[in-house]
Amino acid sequence: MKKYTSINFRISLQFLILLAIAELIVGGIVFHISYSRSVLSAQSLLLVCGRYSSDIIDTEKAKNWLEKGPDDYYKVTENDLRSIKSEFNLSDLFVYKPMTDKDGNLIDKAKFIFDIVEENDTSVRKMELGQSFENLHEYDLTLAAYQTKEPQYRINYTPVGRPSMMLAVVPLMVDSGEVFGVIGLTLPMETITITAVGTTLGMAVVFALLIILFAIVNLLFIRRSIVRPVKLLSNRMDTFVSGGNEFNYTPVTEIHTHDEIEQMTDNFNKMAESIVRNAHELEDAATQHERMRAELDVSDTIRSALSADSTYPAFAERKDFELYASMKNTVYNSCSFCNYYLTPSDHLFIVLGESVGKTLPSLLMSMLASESIRCLAGMETEPFRIAAETNDRLCSFERNDKSMTVCALIIDIDLSDGTMKYVNAGMPPMLIKTAGEPYKAEEQLIQYNLGEMRSVSFTQKTVQLQQGNSLILTSHGISEMRNSSGEVFTGQRLEDEINRISSENYYLNDMIGSLENTLEQFRQGRSIELDTTILGFRYFG
Repeated sequence: MKKYTSINFRISLQFLILLAIAELIVGGIVFHISYSRSVLSAQSLLLVCGRYSSDIIDTEKAKNWLEKGPDDYYKVTENDLRSIKSEFNLSDLFVYKPMTDKDGNLIDKAKFIFDIVEENDTSVRKMELGQSFENLHEYDLTLAAYQTKEPQYRINYTPVGRPSMMLAVVPLMVDSGEVFGVIGLTLPMETITITAVGTTLGMAVVFALLIILFAIVNLLFIRRSIVRPVKLLSNRMDTFVSGGNEFNYTPVTEIHTHDEIEQMTDNFNKMAESIVRNAHELEDAATQHERMRAELDVSDTIRSALSADSTYPAFAERKDFELYASMKNTVYNSCSFCNYYLTPSDHLFIVLGESVGKTLPSLLMSMLASESIRCLAGMETEPFRIAAETNDRLCSFERNDKSMTVCALIIDIDLSDGTMKYVNAGMPPMLIKTAGEPYKAEEQLIQYNLGEMRSVSFTQKTVQLQQGNSLILTSHGISEMRNSSGEVFTGQRLEDEINRISSENYYLNDMIGSLENTLEQFRQGRSIELDTTILGFRYFG
């Protein structure tokens, strides 16, 4: 027995996927904002440390230290600076006076005043008071600090491009407002990144909890307003379809959702009641005329359920294809159907079919075949499997007339790359036009009709559509049409007429209209015996 996936499971899975995507997006945004704020906070921290250090250092004494060497106050200042470095977790804290040339211009050389390192840290070389150092890493920042008298910042990167350290150079001012030296401070970027990650994780947890709470409430609502009504309607439809020859139906009156589900329920109630009513009328009809009228009522009801909406172009918002169809010349008690569906993964299913026979059971066969194909197409089943499963389903119904079958052309087009898979079970060959070539009929395979024999394997063909390729699909009513002289229109004549019309008309709707005019002229007033359904499709890629 075929297994179906529950709606609850699908909705829950979709919510989980959306939650993961939302978490990634929100996490990235929050991390970017948190990281930017952490960088600004780090700059503010370095500025505060620089100002504290500037307040501690006496510039007049610093001049004496550079000339005469350290004194007791030098050690006190050094310890205070070491406290600042330790308290604010700085990587480096150093103070130096840049040197100038004979013209008073700064050069890339300096004399250190303080180089604060841990007393027990022997892995780092300490610069002593008055020691000269060339090739300063922060020379550009030092020059800018002297010129602007403002703190300067820079982020240093590793050779592989990862941020490693934030460097700040704060000018050390004398009382006259001139720059005497600079205070250099560094802070590891790892600290900034950890702060940003912590903020991001916290926000992500809060966001996830809110999403989960929303999902639970929404799932409960969906289960009550969608899943339960759909399940109830599905069970009632199964009961009606499997009811055998007893035409009885109890309308579904328990659904009051005030939306498309209730509308679908009302439509099915009307359709089922119409089928039952017309079935009883057919059984009670005393004359052929009454039976024909009853079957016509049923035909109109079922046709509205079997075939797609007649607003064209279908899926007008799509720019990668165009689709037109015409069921203008439908006849009394016809059993044909024309459908097309778009799936969530961008597959377009096109179905053209008709039953053999014009009786009420033939109408029901068309309805069952169309519904089966629609459901299987909605699950994106391959065309050959759709044909096989629909065939077995139709064969499972007991019927006296074994010739009562359904012809169907089932097409699956992957709109993302133009791959077309199709099965033709008894319909006329479709006409295919490729670039630079006229319309040509497909190579027709001899296959069974649907419902003709159980457990039949259907051959599926694959065609790679290119930009501008077109398809023309027709029912038997065109190639088998007769005029008043008894002449048959034939499939070859259809192919010739389509090529003639396409040379004069590019648009599919104009081509279909011209073909209908050609058929009208050919009939010479003779009544139509079979449906003349026409469908045109063009792929733009």
